[in-house]
Amino acid sequence: MANLVKLLTTLSFCFLIGCATSEPIPLTQKQIESICHKKKIEATKPTTNLSLATGSEGPKYQIGITMSSDYIAGRDPNEVYKQCLMSFSL
Repeated sequence: MANLVKLLTTLSFCFLIGCATSEPIPLTQKQIESICHKKKIEATKPTTNLSLATGSEGPKYQIGITMSSDYIAGRDPNEVYKQCLMSFSL
């Protein structure tokens, strides 16, 4: 049991050191624009997805609807895009 605790402690320490020393890679302008464009689309309308699968228990169907808080609040999609770009420029 003590060996297990030592092993887990060592692995946790190594993991934390690895996370602490890794420098974040800055986003490119294209990536920022892509993120903000997605937010703009999400502010325009609800997003839906449909999933169809078959398995040993027969077919499965799943339908999902996602509404962003910007859509629910009725925010202008163009303003959402502009605010998103500004938030990345800080």
